[in-house]
Amino acid sequence: MLTGEQVPYQARWQAVWETLESEGLDALVVHGRGQVAHYGNIAHLIGHIPSNKGLFVVIARGGVPEVIASSAQAARYVLMDHLLAPGVIVRTPGKGPEATLYKEIAAATGPGTVGLAASDENGLLHKDHDGILADLGPGTQVIDAFGILESLRRQPETTKTEQLRRSMARAEGAMEAAAHRLRSDGTEADVAGAIAHYLRSHGSLFDIIHVAANDFHGQHPADRPILDGDLVTVFIETAAADGHWVELGALFALGDVSTQRLMLADQTVKALDGAASYLRGGHQASAVAGFLARQGRHTIGFGHCIGLDEIPLPITNGSAWTLLDGEAIALHPSLVCEGGQESAGVANTYVVSETGGVPLSHYPTTLRRISRSHQ
Repeated sequence: MLTGEQVPYQARWQAVWETLESEGLDALVVHGRGQVAHYGNIAHLIGHIPSNKGLFVVIARGGVPEVIASSAQAARYVLMDHLLAPGVIVRTPGKGPEATLYKEIAAATGPGTVGLAASDENGLLHKDHDGILADLGPGTQVIDAFGILESLRRQPETTKTEQLRRSMARAEGAMEAAAHRLRSDGTEADVAGAIAHYLRSHGSLFDIIHVAANDFHGQHPADRPILDGDLVTVFIETAAADGHWVELGALFALGDVSTQRLMLADQTVKALDGAASYLRGGHQASAVAGFLARQGRHTIGFGHCIGLDEIPLPITNGSAWTLLDGEAIALHPSLVCEGGQESAGVANTYVVSETGGVPLSHYPTTLRRISRSHQ
């Protein structure tokens, strides 16, 4: 596990300072919800993954990040985190009726032009947005800076790729646990339980697990028994203490699977491989979506940027953003069969390169066949 000293935070802060200067900003106010796939903005800057509400970070041009916690207890929790980057300042509102979280944020920003960066494209809660604006005072210019950190977090880092590979190794181990469980009678929920046990025992703090026989549309695993002849989608998302999020999905054929289901599996795997070839630096993300759309109807989205949690840039036919060499992308095609009665999905996480996506796992590239031992 990485410690704060091993992560290049000084370089990240320098990149923020340079961006603030180029954007004409004096300070950046960053919000990060303590929820799955919405912690990245704050974790990127200070190492701490927020699990409490009301946590903000302020970074002024040339200054170190300052955590603004809503209470002394919340501040202590941040300070206890061994992944907290060295040099980060943690502060809370003082005593008295005039001491508020928003006044503390205003004190950290100082005068000038301030950018507000929410944890996703939906922006800050109205209460937070209005409270911050009121305490920044007249004469302070405020802009929406959501895209600034989004852009910075997409930049390639050797450390980030190494952390993603560790996350993927954990996901692959969990996939093997799923394969082992599928060899015996059980339900979708039983297989999901085996995956969850493996992930948590190997350091996963956040995970999403899907196990679906013959019809995958992102639903929760059910108590449906998995039977001979089923085509099973297993979809795993996981992040550990370093916060780096990967997605991995594979297909399992149990016993004697019908020709139609085998064709669906083959089509889905080929869609993933084909889409990955479009993950080339300098090309638009819409080219990836265009290819996947031509493969048939899908039950969930095509993919998105990923890394230190999800970066809310989805891959769609209308995506106008350009892929960057070295950034990480999750792809998850989920095709519906010709008759529309069944569906299947696979997923992988890739590093964008000049020649196409470099997969972090080779697990989903083939259909896994399972022979069952009934007890």
